[in-house]
Amino acid sequence: MLWISITILASLSQTLRSVSQKNIINEVGVVSSAYSRFIFALPFSFLLLIFFIPYNDPIFLESTKPVTLSWLFLASICQILFTVLLIKLFTLRSFAIGIAFSKTEVIQTTILEILILGFILTTELFVAILIGFVGVLFISKLNLFSSFTEKKILTKQVIIGVFCGIFLGLSSVLYKASLDNISGVFLYKKVITLSCFALLLQTIVMGSYIFFFSKESLIKLIYIWKKGLPVGFFGCSATFFWFYAFSLTDATYVRAVGQLEIVFSVAISYLFYKEKITIIELFGIVFIFISILALLQYPS
Repeated sequence: MLWISITILASLSQTLRSVSQKNIINEVGVVSSAYSRFIFALPFSFLLLIFFIPYNDPIFLESTKPVTLSWLFLASICQILFTVLLIKLFTLRSFAIGIAFSKTEVIQTTILEILILGFILTTELFVAILIGFVGVLFISKLNLFSSFTEKKILTKQVIIGVFCGIFLGLSSVLYKASLDNISGVFLYKKVITLSCFALLLQTIVMGSYIFFFSKESLIKLIYIWKKGLPVGFFGCSATFFWFYAFSLTDATYVRAVGQLEIVFSVAISYLFYKEKITIIELFGIVFIFISILALLQYPS
C-alpha cells in the first residue's frame, strides 16, 4: 500500500529532523530550535517548487482559492500552536503527565476527522488505533492513567497536553481538507505547492513572534544556518511526505501509522547513543506493529 510506505518515510524524516534539532538546541535555545523546523525547511521546499512546478502551471490558481488557503492557513496556525504548547510543557514541573495526554493525538485526529470531514469509524479500526496508542505509552514510559489515581486530571500539564493533541490532530485534518479541495491535477503538484505555502506561512507567523519577543535567539539561529541544513532537509522531506500521505488516505490512518516515529527514535537511541531497550519498550514496539498490521486492511 502506497500510503503506508509514504507515511513510514514521513515518520523517518520527522525522526531525523528531531535528532538534527537536538544538535542545535544548546546554541539557540528551545524556541528557536522549534522554529528551525520551518525556517530551514522553507528553502528546500522552494527548490522543489522551482524545479518541478512551472511558473504558469494551473496549480497556482487552484492553490490560491479562498477555501483552499483558508484550510491551509488554519492548519498551519494549529501546527504552530501545537509546537508552542509542547515547548511550554517542557518548562513545567511534572510535565510527563501532560506529554502522555499529548500522545492522544491519533484519537483526537479521529474524532476531529469524524466531525469535520465525515470520517466513518469502525469498531475494528478503533481497536487497531487503541492498540497503537497503548504501544506509544509503553515506549514513552508515560502512564496516562496515573493521572487519575494521583488526582491530577485537571492540572495545567494535563490541559496543555490535551490541547497539544487537539492542535496536532486538527492540523492534520485541516491539511487534508485543503489538499482534498484541489482536484484534477497531478498529486505531486498540489503536495509540493501546498506544503511550500504552509512552510512559508509558518515561517512568517512564528518568525514574527520570535523577532518581536526574542530577536537575539533569531539572530543566533540565522548565524548557525550551516548546522541547520540537516534540520531543513529532513523538515522539508517530512512535510512533503505527510502531505503526500494525507492526499492518499484519511488523516486517521496516517497518524496511526505515523506512530512509528517513536519506534525510530528508540532505534536511533540504541544504534547511535548506545541506550538500552527495555522490556516495556519492546512490548510497546510489538503493540505498534500489531496496530499497523491491523491497518493494512484499510484503504490503499
